[in-house]
Amino acid sequence: MSAFPDPSAIQPRRRSAGRLLVVYIAILAAAVLLLGLLLAEVYRQAGLRSELDAENLAGLVEQRLSVTLRRIQGDLEYLAATLPSEALGQEHDELLRSRVERLLALKAERFPEILGYRVVDAAGLLRFNSQSGRAAIDVHDRDYFMTLRDDPSLFIYFSEVLVGRPTGQPMLVVAVPLRDPDGAFRGVVMAPLDLDYIQQKHDATKLGGRSLLLLRRADNGHLVMSRPQMPEESWALTERDLQAHIAGGEQSGSASFSSFDDIGRRYVWRRVSGYPFHVVAAIAPDDYLDRWWKALGSFALVALSLVLALSLVLARLLRAEREATTTGARIAESEARYRLLADNSYDVIWTLDIASRRLTYVSPSVTALRDYQPQEVVGQTLEQWLTADSASRLDGVIEQHLKRIAAGDRSAQVVTCELEQLRRDGDTVPTEAVVSYLLDGEGIPRSMLGISRDVRERKRAEQALRESNRQLRLRLDEIGRLQLALQEQAVRDGLTGLFNRRYLDDILEREVSRVRREGTPLALVMIDIDHFKTINDTYGHQAGDQVLRILAAALQADIRAEDIACRYGGEEILILLPNMPLAAAVERAEHWRQRVEALTVAHGEFVIAFTVSLGVSAYPEHGKTTDDLVRCADLALYRAKTAGRNRTLAYAG
Repeated sequence: MSAFPDPSAIQPRRRSAGRLLVVYIAILAAAVLLLGLLLAEVYRQAGLRSELDAENLAGLVEQRLSVTLRRIQGDLEYLAATLPSEALGQEHDELLRSRVERLLALKAERFPEILGYRVVDAAGLLRFNSQSGRAAIDVHDRDYFMTLRDDPSLFIYFSEVLVGRPTGQPMLVVAVPLRDPDGAFRGVVMAPLDLDYIQQKHDATKLGGRSLLLLRRADNGHLVMSRPQMPEESWALTERDLQAHIAGGEQSGSASFSSFDDIGRRYVWRRVSGYPFHVVAAIAPDDYLDRWWKALGSFALVALSLVLALSLVLARLLRAEREATTTGARIAESEARYRLLADNSYDVIWTLDIASRRLTYVSPSVTALRDYQPQEVVGQTLEQWLTADSASRLDGVIEQHLKRIAAGDRSAQVVTCELEQLRRDGDTVPTEAVVSYLLDGEGIPRSMLGISRDVRERKRAEQALRESNRQLRLRLDEIGRLQLALQEQAVRDGLTGLFNRRYLDDILEREVSRVRREGTPLALVMIDIDHFKTINDTYGHQAGDQVLRILAAALQADIRAEDIACRYGGEEILILLPNMPLAAAVERAEHWRQRVEALTVAHGEFVIAFTVSLGVSAYPEHGKTTDDLVRCADLALYRAKTAGRNRTLAYAG
């Protein structure tokens, strides 16, 4: 049974220009439908990509701002805790002023986002400024000063957007209070955020001319910064719509609405972790649809080409009415050409009767695909043609698309699926099929036209690609492990395996800040090998290195998980003991001294015994800064050395 009717049987009907016109219009409609589906997909993908870009941008800005505010808060709390009590007195010498302002400047130079660190006394007058040479400032009427002065429960405050005195720059002040041990207000330490700098830093974001990047307060909804600049009246309209979505308190979210300029935008917001701000990125459709408009232009060109082609067909149809015989011959020739194409196509062309689910035509290329002759395949059911899984899946697809076509869904007339076909030898061959539903004069699908293509090579290529990706993931995992190893080596001493001096400087500063906030104890033990130079001179530097390694191993095996042992320099080792008071630290240090006294090191024919001296300091008894704690531990060690070595001493002022 052939899918192509005898030309002599259809020639009289094809002389009808009206029916041919219907065929060409159907072809045009199908082409327009396919192009429309493509445009719709491009439109959808553009929208998804734009929202993802907005989410990534909001997340990036939120992360940067969160890190910056956290570090600024840490500096402000440190400055408030370490500011000498006499600094806010009625009078102080220039040496104290120089020392405080030098500390403020040292802290401020790490943050280009701020206009410096400033200290204001209880009257609101500027006492110290990291930027030397600035005019005197009175902030007694500023909201952050009055709020911190009147509310003892606050430990940090973020002001509204202010105009700086006397610079005139827009800024937002981050401030922490200065209080006596009894809670009396002494002033504030503050850091004005330079909103112009933050604005310029994010001006490079390529959101588009109508898209927005906003920073708003989470507590009252006030606008802190916008890119591009937004008038206050415009923000009032936007905030009204935005607050309706954020009011639930979600940390992040998205919504679409039109606001101050009647432009519909997709708004994506992220709460700045730990702080009263939201970062909002709003993408406008006109800014992400450039690609879609280009596709629409291409569609217009294709549609115009189709209209021109249809016009040519109409002209031929008019001539066909006058030249029926010539037209019939041309149609017969065209049918023969179509048959030739089907018979010689590498892909398998087939038709299926929907009601019986039987093949009604198969092109000769089926022989190469399934090792059957076309006449053997015609009449086969789905179960004879396909594997059980593919037959069941195709049957389900047919029923689903018939329902969609009956409901008026024109997109359901074309479907692409993968089918496993049965060969004569019982083997299977994977194919990709593009199937079109053929409708009768009443618009009811009676049959299906399919084109199947052998995809074995593609499957093998996909498998090879998956294997390549797997190997790549394995290599990336190995690279990750190597990077972790390199990071570990960067903070470890190569000889002893203890942490190095650079790591100690970082961790000690953080630990002191932590115990200052939490009010927990902290102890330092500095250890030095007695007569280490004599060991080196007598037995050689290799013996000295072995002594250091044995000492480090003994200490590492006898410290808590939270303790941190570092090689401080030469033969000196510093051990940081979090949450350990002075008495316990001295007892622990004495235990180490006794254990080391019992150690021996075998070096060639010699057995080397050695002792250590230990100095102990503690927070807050001996100091509240890293420099003070290290200095006191060093002094205690020095006194242990001068008192005869092989002993443990706590610092005594």
